[in-house]
Amino acid sequence: MNITAIKNLAAFLENIPSKHDCGFNMTSYRGLASPDNSNTNVGFQCNSTACIAGWASLVLGKNGEIRKTARRTSEVDDFYEDFATELLGLDYHTGMRLFEPMNNLIVEMDDTDWDKVTPRQAAKVLRNLAKTGEVDWSIAVEAA
Repeated sequence: MNITAIKNLAAFLENIPSKHDCGFNMTSYRGLASPDNSNTNVGFQCNSTACIAGWASLVLGKNGEIRKTARRTSEVDDFYEDFATELLGLDYHTGMRLFEPMNNLIVEMDDTDWDKVTPRQAAKVLRNLAKTGEVDWSIAVEAA
């Protein structure tokens, strides 16, 4: 696990700069924002969204640092989840629990509205991962 990368991504997600014109949405690796920006979960108008894996792929450098400029999507070698898993130094199963919790978690969280997860909630899960080595969405998200 790349603890530095995980902590840097958490800090970045807590205050996503508006210069990126991109919000946060756990249901899309990289997608368009809704016309009313209801799916962006940030406090500014933007044209697109990204989840944890999307943001990691765009802003993390190879050593876990936050890049000065976002990586172009054409520079992402693989699927976002594979690229981000490598940048964060995670094994495949840990990456999938982090990036696709709606497909990989226990039944008790089936009612969670993953579209409404905020970047601050995701940052909390990342900080816990850096501390414990475990992905635990229950610390940040309550079932609806």
